[in-house]
Amino acid sequence: MTSELHRGHVYIVDPDPRSRTACAVLLHSLGYPISEFPNGRDFLDAIDPMGPGCVVLEGSLGDMSGADVQAQLTALGSPITVVFVTRHGDVASAVASIRAGAAHYLLKPVREQQLLDIVNRAMRRSIEDAGRANARRVIVSHLASLTLREREVLAQLVEGVHYDRVSVELGITKRTVEAHRRRIMEKMRARSLPQLIDQLAQVGWPRLRSTSHLQAH
Repeated sequence: MTSELHRGHVYIVDPDPRSRTACAVLLHSLGYPISEFPNGRDFLDAIDPMGPGCVVLEGSLGDMSGADVQAQLTALGSPITVVFVTRHGDVASAVASIRAGAAHYLLKPVREQQLLDIVNRAMRRSIEDAGRANARRVIVSHLASLTLREREVLAQLVEGVHYDRVSVELGITKRTVEAHRRRIMEKMRARSLPQLIDQLAQVGWPRLRSTSHLQAH
């Protein structure tokens, strides 16, 4: 992962330029790169939705609501965490935002230290989520490099099927099974079968009954 993936980015989305500037000055002390946007569309068009970050989001943006921005981030599977800091909020909006995954919902004016602590925690969560998502994308990429036959062998091996039975069921020699296994391990960058099982579990493929028997291979 790149240093940017570890670092994250703070976004401030607020139609009030004075509010944006004040927030940026405060959050600058956290040490993250900061970008400001006057509306939701400019924000969504400019960001890398798969990178880690925290967006400090006004609920009322003119072009679209803060809830709309949050919904689009969720639809994209973005790890960017949402912290609402809004002038016009209510209990129903706060509850809906938190249920939809927002890290926090604050009403202006906010206490400076409270906002710093909330954004810092939200950023750490986003960085962890982005790291896991990136790891899953790498695993999926490695899986895509497998041939059809390698996928067939893999599906048998991860279920604990012995080489002899794999050989019979696929109509190939045991030596060929072993050769496929080596190539699978190389392509998946796995040092052991249990490690490979862990990788596959991260992306939900395949459905495994148990991994306790894998140590024998």
